[in-house]
Amino acid sequence: MAGIDSNRRGRLFSVESIAGWVFADLLLVLFIVGLGSAVAYTPPEPPKKEPKTIVGMKTDPTPIGVRVDGGRLAGGGKLDATTKKSVCQAVKKRLGPVAGQRAALVLVFGGGPDVSSGQNVARAITPQLGCASSEVFQGKVPTRAFWDGSLPLGEARLEVFLFHTEKQG
Repeated sequence: MAGIDSNRRGRLFSVESIAGWVFADLLLVLFIVGLGSAVAYTPPEPPKKEPKTIVGMKTDPTPIGVRVDGGRLAGGGKLDATTKKSVCQAVKKRLGPVAGQRAALVLVFGGGPDVSSGQNVARAITPQLGCASSEVFQGKVPTRAFWDGSLPLGEARLEVFLFHTEKQG
């Protein structure tokens, strides 16, 4: 019996069993060092002016009438810088009803004696919306150009659909 106990004792102090305890001790040391070196998390300062959360789009548009140089815009060609600036200023002057809000969709109805001239007027106005107000027309606002035969050449009607920032009851 004495031989059996000595064999058993030899296995308890074998290299394999000691390696297991050394590995466990090392993991414990690494865990304690990790806890001691942890830095407390401090959240960043919240922004002073939080943007309003967009909930949806209003279904009734805000109409805005604009008067532009229809003779220059009706041809549909490339516009010079002066004409672009005058279109931008004409739209900017009329944005009072939508100031401080954000557009979700803009339909532009150009006036003219025929479809192509009316749509050319509308198409010339749409690229100038961002120039008129980067706040109202943030990012890539979808736009569509239409003809309104009841408007004379040089007049346009913008139907601006705005975003909801509060839930509707």
